[in-house]
Amino acid sequence: MNNNIQKGLILLVLLILTGCASSGGIQHASPIATGTPVSVDFALVETSSVLTGLETEKSLLNELIISGLRGRNVFGDVDGNAPAAGTSSGIKIKVVITEIKKISRGERDWAGALAGRARIVVGATVSDLSSGKRIEFFEVLGESSGGSNLAGTTDEAIQRAAGLVVAQVIEISRQTGS
Repeated sequence: MNNNIQKGLILLVLLILTGCASSGGIQHASPIATGTPVSVDFALVETSSVLTGLETEKSLLNELIISGLRGRNVFGDVDGNAPAAGTSSGIKIKVVITEIKKISRGERDWAGALAGRARIVVGATVSDLSSGKRIEFFEVLGESSGGSNLAGTTDEAIQRAAGLVVAQVIEISRQTGS
């Protein structure tokens, strides 16, 4: 009898640990249009949502993408305001939140790993700032670890999604940059 309880506890721990691993990534991506070189002078980031009531999440996602791109030093300037673009050449990154499962700090503290994973799905369209020509569309899934009360919130999922968007935009700039 004790052996069965011990095996059951080991199985439960393994299931919980397996659930703690984070996942996410690029879900769908169109081929990158590499025919025309694109300037890396400026990157305009615009974030919106098809869902209502996500002002905080949109703002955080936008800020994280902008700061992530600035930190990579690939673009001359990165901003979230269209007037800053002026007549600059460069790219426009339009990010749209299409799905979100929120997990608050309180839910994580109360339920721990049983609260599940926060997740966010965003679609990103990268286009030439001057012509509007689409360079690539891709979807990103950002998912929290969901395993402890120190992480696993919506903010973590947003951070992961922003990091994936930044990485893909950097890859696009490598293939199309002039």
